[in-house]
Amino acid sequence: MPGTRMREAIGAGAAVGFLTLMIFVFPLWGVPGETLGSSAGFEGTPHGETRLIVDTDMGLDDARALFILAGFPGVDIEIVMTVEGSAAAGTGADNAIGLLETAGLADVRVLRGRSYPALEPPPWRAMAESLGGSAFPPPRALSQAPLDKDAHSRIAGALPGATVLSIGPAGNLARIERLRPGTLRTTLVIIPVHLDGTAVKGWNLERDPEAAAVVLEKAGEVVLVDTDAPVDDRHILCDLVGDTPAVRWILATVCGEDRAHSFIHDELGAAAAARPDLFETGSERYTVSLSDGTLRLAPGRTGNIRVARLRDSSALESFIHACWESPGAPEHEHVHASGGFADPIAAMRSFHGHLGPYVVIGYRMGRIALETTGSAGHFGIGARVYSTLEPPRSCLIDGVQMGSGCTLGKRNIAIEAYDGPPYAVFATNGGDTVIVSLLPAIPDSIARWIESEGVEDAGMRIWEMDEEALFSIGGPRR
Repeated sequence: MPGTRMREAIGAGAAVGFLTLMIFVFPLWGVPGETLGSSAGFEGTPHGETRLIVDTDMGLDDARALFILAGFPGVDIEIVMTVEGSAAAGTGADNAIGLLETAGLADVRVLRGRSYPALEPPPWRAMAESLGGSAFPPPRALSQAPLDKDAHSRIAGALPGATVLSIGPAGNLARIERLRPGTLRTTLVIIPVHLDGTAVKGWNLERDPEAAAVVLEKAGEVVLVDTDAPVDDRHILCDLVGDTPAVRWILATVCGEDRAHSFIHDELGAAAAARPDLFETGSERYTVSLSDGTLRLAPGRTGNIRVARLRDSSALESFIHACWESPGAPEHEHVHASGGFADPIAAMRSFHGHLGPYVVIGYRMGRIALETTGSAGHFGIGARVYSTLEPPRSCLIDGVQMGSGCTLGKRNIAIEAYDGPPYAVFATNGGDTVIVSLLPAIPDSIARWIESEGVEDAGMRIWEMDEEALFSIGGPRR
């Protein structure tokens, strides 16, 4: 086994770290008329367990809301359900997985929910599905499953006592309630909305008002978060610091000239689910009715609906920034630069055709690049390989692809003809660059080893050597 870094990378790996610091949400929302104390940061937050289910159509503000929840140690996202809305349900589920994996969350169940084939897609569908032109990597460790009958049973078992953040059309929750009446009666549902007098408005609600009416009528407790809050959207979205996945993505999608989807909406719902103390919930209770496609509130002492309004915009801003600027959960082994193939030797033989010294050199170059930059590989990193274009030296191109995940098909690897000792430049989307160069004396040594030992034994010799004996590793060349 080659070198310390390679032994660590291809070993058992670190155990996955999960979040254990939670807060009580249902009991706090459930006290009529209670106004909770405000806190600008995580200090003073009541600790407990918020079991959170997110029902989303994966618009850009939905993605920002998920990043808030992923960056806050007080919630446990158990399930993400997608529904057709801003994005199609399947693409939305893939995007949700990409976000969760980017944020280091590996234990979330992602369910692909209801579609609306009879409805026209919204004009912003392409923007939502491309995540504003800054897509996350496709699913790797997590996978989506359909919200079928078996999943309905699991959801029905998870909903009692859970908090549901509803930031998409309500078709999933309504279908579960219709198939299993009474499922929602012990559930807190939080919905960001626009209130116009007694009318409850919002694109998600108006997409399927009948389903929304079912949820608003049947949930045990509903908190409508008033999105007409006096917040500086642009300041919250663009005055970010640090180099976290959330910050990089938000600045790339919102703060350019296009300012795609640059309003705070579902983010308020996420904040209310995580930090109810930032909101004031009135004692008035309401019931809901649906008339001519419009949902309307009516006062009622036994009503299950209350309205929450933001107390302090500066406290909200501090909270959201703290979440987005947090590095998130510890990355799980599959997403972090880990062991690559379970049996790299067999994989190189299978892919390349045999175990030659240069395919091993390329593989090790790729692994060193991932370990040095902290990249997960495959996506978010590119390689430029400088080598002669004739075997055996050009065989390292196959190895670089296997070791780094940069491949010709994804177009994130380029080859440059070069007659000297081969080297490769790796650069991540976050700006990290590393150059891995084969030491000048190694090619002549390889030629001697092949003559005396044969090509595969020469490959195993390269595999077992310490990386310091093979490579120089440095930053960008000037």
